[in-house]
Formats: sequence, structure tokens, C-alpha cells
Amino acid sequence: MDIIQTTQTTKKSYACSGSCHAEISQEQYDGGLTACGADVCTMKGQPFVEKITETTVVDKTDDDEDVIINN
Repeated sequence: MDIIQTTQTTKKSYACSGSCHAEISQEQYDGGLTACGADVCTMKGQPFVEKITETTVVDKTDDDEDVIINN
């Protein structure tokens, strides 16, 4: 199988590094949600950490199968 075309997407989000492992979107962060508020979390009140997720998807191969090669 030869890869002919791929698409790479980058998603930016924010995550709590404490025990709750909450993750929020860029929109939520921009809206003012910048720190963990979970009562049971070990990092309550601490700022979220930026998280970048990159995904590469094979859009076209020589046999036309779509395959996720990196997640």
C-alpha cells in the first residue's frame, strides 16, 4: 500500500494535571475557564495546562483505503 495523500489536523485544548484529568476546549478557555474547579481534584484552583493533539489521516492510498496512521 502506497500513501498518496494525507491530512494532518492539530487540536489545541487545555487539561488539568491533577487527579480529575479534566479537559476543556479552546473556546471554554477563551471564555474564562482557566483553572480547575473540581472540589475533589488535587489541583483545584490551579491553571489548566495547554495540550496539543496532532492526528495524521491517510486520505488516499493506492488501494483507496482510508487508514489512521497516527493518533
